[in-house]
This record gives sequence, C-alpha cells and structure tokens, in this order.
Amino acid sequence: MHKMTKLFRNLSVTWKFVATYLCILAVSLSACGIYLYTQLSGSAISQAQIVMEQNLLQTRNSIMNKMDMIQNISKLLTSDIRFQTFLGSEFNNNSFAYDDYTSNINPYVENVLRQNPFVHSLRVYMTNQAIPEIYDSFYQISRIAGQEWVQRVTKDETNVSGWRGLHSEKVLLNIPKRGEPEDVFSFYQKINSFRYFDMVGLLEIEILESDLFDILSSESTGDIGALFMLDEQNNVVSSNKNELYKHKITDAGLMDLSLTTSVNTVLKVEGRKSVVISVPFDDLGLRLIGIFPVSSLNEKVKESAFSITGILLIALVVLGFIVYFITNALLSRLKMIVLAMKRVKEGSLTVSVPVQSNDEFSQIAISFNLMTERIHELVETVYKSQLMEREAELKALESQVNPHFLYNTLATISWVARKAKSTEIVHLSGALAQFYRLVLNKGRHEILIKNELEMVKAYLDIQKFRFEEMFDVVYEIDERVYEYCVVKNILQPIVENALNHGIEPKRDRGTLIIKASIEDDDMLCFKVIDDGVGMTKERLAALNAGNIEQTSGSGYAVKNIAERLSSYYGDRHAFHIHSAPGIGTSVKIIFAKERE
Repeated sequence: MHKMTKLFRNLSVTWKFVATYLCILAVSLSACGIYLYTQLSGSAISQAQIVMEQNLLQTRNSIMNKMDMIQNISKLLTSDIRFQTFLGSEFNNNSFAYDDYTSNINPYVENVLRQNPFVHSLRVYMTNQAIPEIYDSFYQISRIAGQEWVQRVTKDETNVSGWRGLHSEKVLLNIPKRGEPEDVFSFYQKINSFRYFDMVGLLEIEILESDLFDILSSESTGDIGALFMLDEQNNVVSSNKNELYKHKITDAGLMDLSLTTSVNTVLKVEGRKSVVISVPFDDLGLRLIGIFPVSSLNEKVKESAFSITGILLIALVVLGFIVYFITNALLSRLKMIVLAMKRVKEGSLTVSVPVQSNDEFSQIAISFNLMTERIHELVETVYKSQLMEREAELKALESQVNPHFLYNTLATISWVARKAKSTEIVHLSGALAQFYRLVLNKGRHEILIKNELEMVKAYLDIQKFRFEEMFDVVYEIDERVYEYCVVKNILQPIVENALNHGIEPKRDRGTLIIKASIEDDDMLCFKVIDDGVGMTKERLAALNAGNIEQTSGSGYAVKNIAERLSSYYGDRHAFHIHSAPGIGTSVKIIFAKERE
C-alpha cells in the first residue's frame, strides 16, 4: 500500500487526474453493474417463482384430473342399479344367473377397463359368498378381510370412499413370469344395495404410481429442476429423480415443509440457492415439491451482465483517453505558472504570466502577477509589523502593575490611617488588603472554601461601608466544607450581582443569605439568596440562555461562572437561578468535592 501511495504521489498531475477519474468511474460503474445485476436477478427469481408455481399448479391439476376420472369410474360402477342388484341378490347357481354374471356383469367391468387404459386393475370384493369368483375382477371380500384398511372401512359407516397411499399391488392370481408387484395408488368405494342399503361389495381401482404421476417425469419438467411427491412422513413417493424414490426428502437437502399450506420461497438446498415451491394434495395426503436452482434461472441474466460489463469496459477505456487529452490541454497553462514560480524562487521578481482568458487558470495568473508586484511591499510590511509588535510587548510589560506592590501599598495606607486614628480607613484598607490577598491566592486556580468565604466576607465589609449598612448578611455555613477546595472567585461575583442588581435597586434595607453545605456524599453546594427586586421571566430566560445585554454586567458574570464551572468540573456540577419580581433571587451552585 505504501508503494502504491508513493507511486501515485510521483505521478504527474495529468496522470493523477486520469487515474482518479478512472477509479471513480470504475467504482461507479461497478456499483451500478452490481445493483443492476442484483435487481435483474431478483426480478428474474420473482418472475420464476410465479411461473414455476403456476406450472406446479397445472401439474397438480393434471394429476387431479386423472384422479377425478378414476373417481368417476368408481361412481359409475357403484351407482349402477343392475350392478347393485346383482351383488345384493340371492345368487342361485342356475344357468340363467350364471349367464347374466358372465355375459353382462363381468364384460361390463372389463369394458370399463378397456376404455380407461391408465387403470392398472379394477376389482370387486363381494360380501355375497354365493357368487363365484371370476378372475381377475370379482373376488370374495374374505380374501382381504384381514387387511387393516379393509377393517377400518367396513367398521366406519361414514367412510364411503377414499384414496390409499403408495403400496404394492394386490396379487390374487399366481401368474407365471408376472414379475415383482408394482407400486400403485388405489381408490376404494363401498357398494351398497339399493334395496336394503347394506354393503354388498367393495370396489378398488388401482393405478400405477408411474402412470398417476407420469407428468413429473416429462422432459419439460426434468430440465428446469427436481420435482417430488411427498407423503405425510416426508417420504418421496414419486419423483423425476429416480435415485430419491422412496427416500426421505432430507436426503435431497431439504428440511420438512408444511403439508397443508402452499410454500413459495428461496432456500439453500445442498449448498445451492434454490426456489422451493410446495403445493398440497388434500385428497391423497401428499404434497408436490419443486426445487429449481437459481443458477439455472439466472443464466440469461449472467449473459446480459457479461455483455454490459464488456460495453462498460470499452466505454471506460474511451473515456480515459478523452480525459487524458482534455486534462493535458488544460494543465499546459498551469505548467506555465509553475515555470514562472520557479523563476521567482530563484530571485526574479519581475516575472509575469500572460493572461489569455477569464477562467480559473487566468485568475491564478492574475493573482500570481499581483503577488510578484507586492512582494517587496509585503516584506517591508512584515518587517515593520514585527518591530511594532516587539515595542507593544515591551510597553505591555512595563504597564503591568505588580500585585504584591499594590498589596504592600494597601498595608502602608492602613498603617498611616492607624497613625492618624482613622478607624474607618483602617478597616476599609484592611478588608481590601485581605480581599486582594485572597484573590491572588499565590497564583493558584483553586482555593479552600474557607478562604473563598473569607474573601466574600472581606468584600461585603467593603460594600457595607459603601451602602452605609443598608443590608444585612446571614451566613449559614456547614464547617465541614472548609477542608474542600473550589474554583477561585466563584462566589464573589454572585454576591456582587445580588447587591448591585437585587438589593441596591430596591432602595430599602435588604437581606443577603449565604449558605455552604454538603449536598450529597460527593457533592457540595453554595447558595446565595437575596430579597431584592428580582427578575422577570423574560430576563431570567435570557440570562439562562446566555443572551447577554450590553448594558448589564450581571449576564457577563453569570456566563463567566458557568463556563468556568463547566471547564473545571465537566458534567459534575449544576448551576440554577430562580427569581421572581418583587420577591428576590436565589442562585444555587452544586459541584464535586475536591480536597487540596
């Protein structure tokens, strides 16, 4: 990375512009390409989900049509009065009854079979044991009476018909070279006597699994994805993927899905993003699952993305050349200014750059020409300014009064006043000397709270002389606070504001209350309360907001104190002002404990 940065710094300005532009353009085009591909891919997947779901619904309808045909065949036979009469009659083993059986009833059933070649077998199981069996259509029900599903159907009067799931076909005849029994689905329906409404037989129509779901193995479905027919135990009972037949759906990398609701979503199947669609078959207790890999759906999108990428790269190269030539032409004028600056660096102050137009480069040239003309003036001005600055610093140092000299002078005034027996001047100069000594505090920013309060007392002693004892002071001090420190000169400006803006305008005797206490385990509190004229809501709001009026000094003091507290204590302090006109003002300062 360091080498790349160094290489970029050493490039000429022209190539820096070109490289920067190409990077910006490449990032923009890449972002647009990725966004476009994402949108197209998402749109393709959404469209595919709709189309595939419609295809699966059509597949389900095709299968259900075949199932409806089998159910219609069953209804046709079981509702035939002649059929019901024959099965419910007392069969006499005479030639007439037997001829009717073999010439009319059995051919009728065989004719139904011939007209519907997709039907694998059609068997009538008779309850009348007097009727002889005719293979392979009419059998005694005793042959299957032991099967669980037969017992369930015969015992439940409400169970008239229904579908049986995947099972092996029932082989009742031992036919040589017949092979292994095939997998079938079957539809059964009770046959009732139209006279007595008793069950006289049970019709079972079998259809091969491969015939019922032959549409799943068609070329049109096999090319786009995998189709599965699942039972309630998530076993694959039919599929266009033979290797998964009679296996769990989890072997295909798919978790269990709802049996009763339709599903159309995008999931990871065997590590591949795929569209998964589930369509329920309520009659069979099955569901049709379709898994369509997204990669096959996005083939056209990928082809379009490659084409767009190629076009963008060509555009990037062409635009790069255009930017190079334009930048090179523009910077040729800048190179003239650079050459002129080099000459100035060498000491030639008479250099000027020709101005050819009114664009930014021309403005630079004009500014450069003006700069060379004024260099001498600027050098002289800077030199003179430095001399004046040094003289000002010396004067400022000379004008500073030594605070200790002032303090000593106050002490001398106090001595002279005592000699002249002027007690008021002695008291006043002593209070001022003490106040100034505490204010100086040896140059430290922090002060003991005891000294801060002493400084306020000295200040109030001086003010009482000025106000001619027109106010009283009440001190409520918790002596435990004396050992802690506070930022210097926090309390005195508040007391001064109370006198000048609260009690003095009142023009009547006033009272000032000064409190110092421990607020919490780790906080201290100052409170200054006066019964002066107070403030209006507008004035109080302006004061809290920091809107300082030019004619008032109270706002400056409050703002100064708030800023100092915030700077020193951070969020470990609070500053509150409450006031009401004609009642007075209360100022509360809460700050963290700190020892010396």
